[in-house]
Amino acid sequence: MVKPHLDVRIRPARPRDFVVCARLCSGSLRDLIRRQGQRPPNFPVRDLLPFLRHALATDPDGFHVAVVKGRIVCYAITILRGKTHFLAQFFALPGMQSRGVGRQVLTRAFDAPRPPRGTARCVVASLDLRAQALYAKFGMLPRTILYHVEGKPRKSTANGVELRQLGPTGTSTKRARDLAARFDRPLREARRDVDQRHFLTTVKGSRFFDARAGRKTVGYVVIQGNGAIGPGGVLDPSLSAALMSAAIAKAHEIGMKAVSAWVPGLNEGALTAAFEAGLKIEFLTAWMAARDIIRLDSYLPSGGVLF
Repeated sequence: MVKPHLDVRIRPARPRDFVVCARLCSGSLRDLIRRQGQRPPNFPVRDLLPFLRHALATDPDGFHVAVVKGRIVCYAITILRGKTHFLAQFFALPGMQSRGVGRQVLTRAFDAPRPPRGTARCVVASLDLRAQALYAKFGMLPRTILYHVEGKPRKSTANGVELRQLGPTGTSTKRARDLAARFDRPLREARRDVDQRHFLTTVKGSRFFDARAGRKTVGYVVIQGNGAIGPGGVLDPSLSAALMSAAIAKAHEIGMKAVSAWVPGLNEGALTAAFEAGLKIEFLTAWMAARDIIRLDSYLPSGGVLF
């Protein structure tokens, strides 16, 4: 049966679209998880709003919505940092999937920011096969698996890295941003002060830590107030296990009953340390990119929307 032609209008997002987009995101995620045979968790709309505000404030040209008969049916958000163009969110109403709307929105979200020559597209992709096929058409191919791990940690076993808090809790200081940039440039291929500020101020109780081996600073890590570890990283992959172990131990020390993290499959040290601490895999996603970018063997992402 041929589906009727849709009269679709693609336009930049506006602040009044936030709640609609958050509800669309929540409903789409629940539908996807249900189709995969799992019990869908709750995705409170209020928890999704801070990122939408951040995206429109920092990357307005990358945030677009598709409107059909006056109703938002799909939206996409891209985040451009240096020459890394990250697809942060892409959701459509279940009834609008596979009708060509998503391709139009993605095209606008990637093209409108006018990325510099040599920019690489990338995304943390769900295991939805239709979405992955579309991402491949946009030049993003599978590179590795991302594991979301979570749980009540046991005592840390790895040593070698000590964490020292920089700046007050919940505050992004210039010293912390400069330190993060020192490692983000080689690990993430970009300095991203606006995102570092977001990580520290969005969730109450978030902290920034300098990672030290002896007297030398070897990396950094953010521990958010909800127990989420990341972003963070070290330049030496042999210290990845120690960084993860130290972060888990520090989160427990400051009162987090449970911790979580997104760990690239290529970061063997962090993944091993997470399992040794008793964290369990909650779900899998795929890292897809136009080329091998980001030092995934020694980097801990913040999550699926800012990486």
